[in-house]
Amino acid sequence: MKALSIRQPWASLVAAGHKTVECRSWKTKYRGPLLICSSKGDFEINDGLIAPGGMALGVVELVDVRQMTRADLEQSFLPSAWYEDALSGYAWHMKKLYEIKPFPIRGRLNIYNVDIEEKDLERLPQEYLDHCVYLDSLKRG
Repeated sequence: MKALSIRQPWASLVAAGHKTVECRSWKTKYRGPLLICSSKGDFEINDGLIAPGGMALGVVELVDVRQMTRADLEQSFLPSAWYEDALSGYAWHMKKLYEIKPFPIRGRLNIYNVDIEEKDLERLPQEYLDHCVYLDSLKRG
């Protein structure tokens, strides 16, 4: 299946469905399911909570890719200091499909293929709301 690596904590926010716009400097014609993976390196949130790096976290649908606009900034969860640079990029609009039981994965640049079938991913139960309980503590700078 197709996959995309994103730095933490943004990877967890995308997988949990809170971040629905990913800002990239490049565009793609691909639309459809994407396995969201966190890039290498853990990210410490606070109080010892860690957003894990190098893990597959969930599946989203890439719905649209278009030039970034000011209207996209809030859903991108980018720090406000990055806004002007972000506007020269592309807004990747994503819709959460489901979170999965995280497993280690080696990320790559761009959209890449992962040797796993979507049907083989272990979905988290519906009542499991977010794998990242620290989301409310994340604040944009």
